[in-house]
Amino acid sequence: APLLSLPFSPVIHPGLEGIFNLLLAWAAAFAGFLSDGRPGRQSGSMLPTVLGMQLLTNAIYLPYLVIRSPETSTAASYDELDPTEATISESRVLGPLLAFVGSGSVLWGLFARSEFGGIEERSASLIELLSGDRLGSSFVVDLVLFAFFQGWLIDDDLKRRGVAPDELSA
Repeated sequence: APLLSLPFSPVIHPGLEGIFNLLLAWAAAFAGFLSDGRPGRQSGSMLPTVLGMQLLTNAIYLPYLVIRSPETSTAASYDELDPTEATISESRVLGPLLAFVGSGSVLWGLFARSEFGGIEERSASLIELLSGDRLGSSFVVDLVLFAFFQGWLIDDDLKRRGVAPDELSA
């Protein structure tokens, strides 16, 4: 809404907006793992999880990690994936698009709304804001948890694609 200059848009610290939008872009990036819930897997479709992550981020994601079944050692072919989920998760546009949105979020936080001052001033005011705002600081915690737990899906996704563990170091 800030880019649209709507009269009912509240003025919020651009750093907080940037963190929030980065979090949503990162949650959307988990669509690349939709193949984790392909037909025949006990954990079922990951689509509801990815959609729920847009609202409750780790409150949805972490329980999914608990109930999901680990990847078998055999590679899965593209034909084994649900057609809709395969179209999204195997798209070559998804990564660059969400990287653009995430980068734009960081740039927004750093440079948008000049009334919040330069980078030094806005960083200090953002830290002050986050130190007293539980919701805002929870966004930062969510980003840290995403970074920590995303590795569980990456390892299994590489197994699904037939990448051997010894090929990862190359």
